[in-house]
Amino acid sequence: MSKPPVKERQEDFAAGTSAPTAEEIQAQTEARKKREAEERKRQRPKATYDLPLKMIAAVEAIANTESVARSDIVELALREFIQRYRAGAVDLRPYKTRAKSLRVLWKLELPEEP
Repeated sequence: MSKPPVKERQEDFAAGTSAPTAEEIQAQTEARKKREAEERKRQRPKATYDLPLKMIAAVEAIANTESVARSDIVELALREFIQRYRAGAVDLRPYKTRAKSLRVLWKLELPEEP
């Protein structure tokens, strides 16, 4: 949602200052557009995860084959995993090993992809 242009205050001009130049107005307009774009970008939910290159390539290949966004493929995969996990169909215990991190207790040691 864009905001209406800011009205110039008459008292600024009455005090002897000159009106903004076209370049100043253009710079202000561009700065406003940049701020609005950054705000829209901040509002978009995103997450970054470390994944093996083979997995990233597989997601990209599926997305290209199906002509859909990579994030849609990942979202579908995560939805299905979460649904199976909540139903008790996923057991993480065989993959758990002690983590060296202070943030988490466990790390999953997953087998190599074929």
